[in-house]
Amino acid sequence: MQVVTNKYMHHLEKVCSDYNMSAWDVYNVLISKNDDDFPLAFETLKSKVLKDVPSDILKNIFTLEELKSIFADTNVKKIKNPKTRQFINTLT
Repeated sequence: MQVVTNKYMHHLEKVCSDYNMSAWDVYNVLISKNDDDFPLAFETLKSKVLKDVPSDILKNIFTLEELKSIFADTNVKKIKNPKTRQFINTLT
């Protein structure tokens, strides 16, 4: 199991600070896909994370299996950033 450190978690905090969500909130929603108690839906949160957090950082926060689970149903055609698109393609 990969250890999640504060060194990388702050990147998740920046994604949803406008919605009063902590880095741990973002992490837990992405891992569990349970967004019932949060202001943003899982799909919206997933998109914001992909847009705002570099893939190299995501690899330091989540395990490969977690990344595959989180981004499994991502439509690659909607991703504008070529590096992010390539990252998602490597997970499938």
